[in-house]
Amino acid sequence: MNLDEETVVARIERLTLHELRLFVSEGWVRPVTGPAGPVFDEVDVARARLLCDLRQEMELPEDALPVILTLLDRLHAARRDLRCLAEALAEQPEAVRAAVVSAARARSGA
Repeated sequence: MNLDEETVVARIERLTLHELRLFVSEGWVRPVTGPAGPVFDEVDVARARLLCDLRQEMELPEDALPVILTLLDRLHAARRDLRCLAEALAEQPEAVRAAVVSAARARSGA
């Protein structure tokens, strides 16, 4: 879904246009640039909501936000990588899957 700034602000009641533009200028929200300006998707809206929660509800200082966002981005990337690995493993023959599971358990001490 492609949303403009005004639509994003309307969807997130506690978000102001000034704050949204701050989020974009800081690189915390990364919309694509269209002919009429920034174009936001659902991920951008979710991230803006999260930023509102962190700033307003949790009262975190602005200098903490890049650290938290970086950690969340890394967590999401790790989950995506793990999901891809699990899907690739599921496509392998049973013997290969069993060998990989056994090797993983040996490494984890389980």
